[in-house]
Amino acid sequence: GGPIGRFRTPTCMSRFLPADHRCVSRWLRCLPVIAALGFAAPLAAAIIGTNPPAQPLNAQRIEALPAPAQTAWQEYLARSRRQWSADQSFLRQEMRAHHVRETLVPPVGWRRSLPLDQSTAWYRGQEAHRIAEVVLSFQTPAGGWSKNLDFTAAPRAPGMHFSPDNRSRYPSQADFDQPLEGDWSYVGTFDNGATVTQLRYLAKVIAAAPESAAPFRTAFQRGLDYILAAQYPNGGWPQVWPLQGGYHDAVTYNDNALINVLALLRDVDGATNGFDFVPTPSRESAAAALRRGVHCILATQIIEGGRRTVWGQQCDPLTLEPCSARNYEMPAQSSGESAGILMFLMQTPGPDAEEEI
Repeated sequence: GGPIGRFRTPTCMSRFLPADHRCVSRWLRCLPVIAALGFAAPLAAAIIGTNPPAQPLNAQRIEALPAPAQTAWQEYLARSRRQWSADQSFLRQEMRAHHVRETLVPPVGWRRSLPLDQSTAWYRGQEAHRIAEVVLSFQTPAGGWSKNLDFTAAPRAPGMHFSPDNRSRYPSQADFDQPLEGDWSYVGTFDNGATVTQLRYLAKVIAAAPESAAPFRTAFQRGLDYILAAQYPNGGWPQVWPLQGGYHDAVTYNDNALINVLALLRDVDGATNGFDFVPTPSRESAAAALRRGVHCILATQIIEGGRRTVWGQQCDPLTLEPCSARNYEMPAQSSGESAGILMFLMQTPGPDAEEEI
């Protein structure tokens, strides 16, 4: 499954990958059929390559950078760690204050629980505001949102996690998607449209009923600040922030995560699509982040034989080279994500000479 050009082991086969993540060609039940048709017996299965796990952003890797580049990355990593601790401390304190012994788990939902295609009258109505209140309740202390939440259900209760069960469907020692700390996973992410979708929904509610939108404006500003805080010094964004480690630290184009962020910043910068309520200083910050993000796109474009080609699903945060994601997602040139990147670039007005690719 996935966009054309994404090299992925079929889901039904991913659980059979051996522990060292070797990519193995298997013939399974095909051998009798092939023999019956008169074809020569195939060669034995062979190891055709390995899929090394993506490297996280950590202090050791930063220390290997040239000295002038280290400070910005060290400050970024420290900010991420402080926010990670603050988010967890908030939940622990809330549980103690409300005498909650075990963390409650919210229901799983999908992006369609936040409609972005309704009329202005609908966003002014009671149901739209009820959903917006649920959105506010699940905003993390950092200012972002998790993925796969149901915003049509009840608001987050005291002691309830900020994310549903986002653990891997195929847990094993060979899985690249294991959370570092138990169930603390995707607590603030851009994956599956998270954070960006919530901000676009809040913007529609704010624009439809500005007289009653003060809490939603505050939440929107916190979410925008979250995006700005999560941006890497080189202009990219990780999939999860605060950083979760592994491939989640990669500059992520998969599922258009980074492009969704940049499209939002472009609307905020231009005060278009209902974002004219954003104050000027925030719009200026969005414009600066947008410029850095476009430069990251240029820096991550794959060059072969001196010619610019396409992009990978995700790139190492420091080297900007394509890297793996889950154990069945190899570094590859990705046509699906590249199409989204090109569409975004073609919609960007007035590119400078460096941006003309």
